[in-house]
Amino acid sequence: MQAVLDFINKHHYDIFIPLTALAVLRIIVCRAQLKKIASLREKKGAYHAVGGNYTEIGVWLGTLPGFVLALAAPKLWYAGLLLAVIGGILLGKAGKKKGAELDDIYREVALELKREAEAEAARQEASRALEGGAEEIPEATEITENKGETNNG
Repeated sequence: MQAVLDFINKHHYDIFIPLTALAVLRIIVCRAQLKKIASLREKKGAYHAVGGNYTEIGVWLGTLPGFVLALAAPKLWYAGLLLAVIGGILLGKAGKKKGAELDDIYREVALELKREAEAEAARQEASRALEGGAEEIPEATEITENKGETNNG
């Protein structure tokens, strides 16, 4: 155990600088993925899950203050590590909750759009069928009306 603590104390910056950079980069990448998903949703109206992205953003946002504390106060790296773990768990759960809520909303909207598209397609198909049938009906009605007039007249 002492060897691990000595290693961390000796290579403190070699450990926490890459972890901090990783947290910042993952937050940036997840936000970029969310923007890409939003543009796909607007263009195609398709549902894409975002819960995983929000969970990951929450975890990395939770760990970031702990990593920064460990970098700012090298003697308190253990407190920073503890803060990172607790913050990651708490904000990860919050991100998961927000992601689940948004997934439910997006799923409902996508289903409603799908139902509307299916209903529109059914209306168009019915309209085409009626147009085809309507062309035949007036001809038969005209012949009947002409016969009726000659019989009565």
